[in-house]
Order: sequence, then structure tokens, then C-alpha cells
Amino acid sequence: ERLFPLISEGDRKVDQTKRQVLDNLDVVVSEGERLTKLIDDVLDLAKIEAGKFTWNMELIGMSEVIERALTATSSLFEASGLKLVRKVDPDLPIISGDRDRLIQVVINLISNAVKFTPSGSITIVATMRDGEVVVGVTDSGIGIAPSDHQKVFEKFKQVGDTLTDKPRGTGLGLPICREIVEHHGGRIWVESEEGQGSTFSFTVPAQAGTQPVSRHVSLESLLHQLRERVADHKPRSKSILVVDDDPNIRSLLQQEFAEAGYSVRLAGDGREALHLIRQETPGLVVLDVMMPEMNGFDVAAVLKNDPVTMDIPIIILSIVEDKERGFRVGVDRYLTKPIDTASLFREVSELLDQGKSRRKVMIVDEDASAVRSLTEVLETSGYHVFEASAEELVASAVSSKPDIIILNSMLSNRNEAVRSIRFEKGLENVLFLIYQ
Repeated sequence: ERLFPLISEGDRKVDQTKRQVLDNLDVVVSEGERLTKLIDDVLDLAKIEAGKFTWNMELIGMSEVIERALTATSSLFEASGLKLVRKVDPDLPIISGDRDRLIQVVINLISNAVKFTPSGSITIVATMRDGEVVVGVTDSGIGIAPSDHQKVFEKFKQVGDTLTDKPRGTGLGLPICREIVEHHGGRIWVESEEGQGSTFSFTVPAQAGTQPVSRHVSLESLLHQLRERVADHKPRSKSILVVDDDPNIRSLLQQEFAEAGYSVRLAGDGREALHLIRQETPGLVVLDVMMPEMNGFDVAAVLKNDPVTMDIPIIILSIVEDKERGFRVGVDRYLTKPIDTASLFREVSELLDQGKSRRKVMIVDEDASAVRSLTEVLETSGYHVFEASAEELVASAVSSKPDIIILNSMLSNRNEAVRSIRFEKGLENVLFLIYQ
């Protein structure tokens, strides 16, 4: 017997109710994520102001900070269709700073620029001036009235028409940026007029007595480092990092992997995952896509663009079916939910036995001996290697989609294609290693 009346599939009232429920769920999720971000920002700011924040100061290059921030925000440019323009001085000096916090500053400035720019471009500039590294993010967006320039750095302040404009953030991002920059001995400011875009800039003092960071290494040094990595390589541990914001999924995967004899660590979001990976390198990462603050694609892009973590195999396990984007940022396997346990265990076992992520490397050099030496060492280390000529660099890169491009500095200096290759579809996250 039927307990409920039979409702026809095309009933307009039912369809309207469904749409309303889905819309309400979207609002709940969106506001929940905004509240979580607000709580995180409040805690960060409170720790900084109380002097209880832990700073990890080290010698770093601002170019790397900017590249990492651009990698983390690449999905914003894809979604918005805005053009990204880079004007980063290749010979910036070394600075003393907290790498993760400076990346946070650049990410915040880029995110704000995208948020308030309906169309046009975002330009990031970094140069050396009067003993300081100056970084600026310029947008072609709605702009800010001069009377509001100082207000944007005040806690919980958002400029604009507060009665009609929906809040587009927590109002704490820029105050946190100011605290971080000032802790580094720098300053942050905005130049803008309404309707004419904005430029947010900050400075960090250059480290005294240091030389510019060189992107080029000698061929002998590069071969030596690669050979050392091969000699020191040990079979990857049977440890797995599970990254998912759903506690039920984390618990399920932990139970399944632990019963199979794997050592398992858990992370509830992308930031926590990167922190755990820096503490201890896992044998493999199982990664969800839809997570607050930092999605799985951005986490994968950060890992695959860092030489220290680029070899860690990554399996995406998500309800989102976007394999093309996943493989483009360098993931090794892409599985969709609901979880097929047998398939997941098969892929995990294969990747851990393989020992490292099998990545494609393109070598560009006219010296056959150099190509032969690099190929031998890289293939021994488990990479798939192929050669390309300088004249066919872009065409070869577009057709083969390498993860890494190794090229002679003489070719990189005279070939303008190298500077534009990152703008080719599918090559946004390619890693360049240049030797001389």
C-alpha cells in the first residue's frame, strides 16, 4: 500500500519546491563557509596582536612567493576570465620572511583584485627600489574613493554602499595583511580612484649583503643534484595523507587504509594538508576537490610546482568530475565518488610500489651530450623524458603537455616563447629548470 500520494514527475509545484530547497542549501553552505573564514581570520588577527603568533622566518626569494600565490589563485582567473599580467623582476634580492604568511598576503591581494574586477586584467609587479622589494597588484575594477583608502585596512570595514552591496568577505583580510607586512618591517598602501581600478602595494626590506636570487644553475650542479636524489632515493613509505573536509569520509578512509596496513594521517582542508606535508612527507595523498578556502586543485598545483613535493603521488577522490583540470595540474589518478574501494586500493598500491609520481620532462638544448646526460639520470629516477628543439619549443610543449621543462639558459634568453609559454592552455603550472 502507498503511504504517500503519487505525485506526477512534471508537477510544477514540486519542481518549484525542489528549486527553492536547493537555493536555500546553497545559501546555507555559502554563509557557513564565510563564517568559518571569519572565525579563522579573527583567531589569526588576535594571535598576531597578542604577540602569540608563531613566525617561521627564513631567507627566501620573493619571486617564489609570487609564483606560489599565483598557482594557488589560478582557478580564480579560470573562473573569472580575467587576464593575468606578470611583471616580476627576475633578479630580486633575497629577503628574510615567513614564506607562508607572505604567500598569504599576495593571495589576499590577488583574490581581492579578482573579486572587485568584473572584466579586464590583473597585473602583478615586483621590483627592487631603495633597498626594498616592492610588490604591487593592480586591477581594472571598480576602484576606491580616496576618502576610503585608510578604511580598507581597518578591521571589519568594507567600503561601498553598505545598504545595497552584499558583503564580499570578512573585512579582516587586509588588516591581517597589514600586520604581516609590518612585522616584516615593511608597509602596505593603496592607490585608487573610483571607477579607475586600484593598486595595492607592499614592501619588504631586502636582506643586507645578499646577492640577487639566480634562476640558473650550472649543468654540472644540476646533474649532481639529480644523481644525489637517485642515490638517496628510498622506497616510499606506506603512509597516506587523506585530505577531505567531510569527517565521515575521513573516518571511512582512515579505517579502510589502516585495516590494510597503511599509516594514515588526516587533514580537514588544504591549508592543514600543506602544513602536515611540510612536517612529514607522505607516501601518497588522497585529495578531495570541494573544500573551503583552498580547493583540491590548488593544493595539487602547489605540491606539483614545488621541487620538494613534486614527486608525491596524488589521487583525487571527489564528486566533481573534472579530470581534465586535475591532470592539467599534475595529479596522478582521478577517481570519483561514491568510493569504489577495490579501484582505490589498486591505484594506491600501484602508485606506492612505483615510488614516485611519473612525470613528463622536456629537455631543450642543442648540446647532444648534455641532453644524453640529463636523460640518463632522469629516466633512472623514474621520469618520462623527451627532447625538443628551441624552434619547436611551444609546439612541442602544447602537444605533449610536459610537467617540467629543462632548458639551456642561452636558449631561454634568446627565445621569447619561453616567457609566454605559461599562457598556453594546459601549461599554466609547468615548472621551468634553467641551467647554463
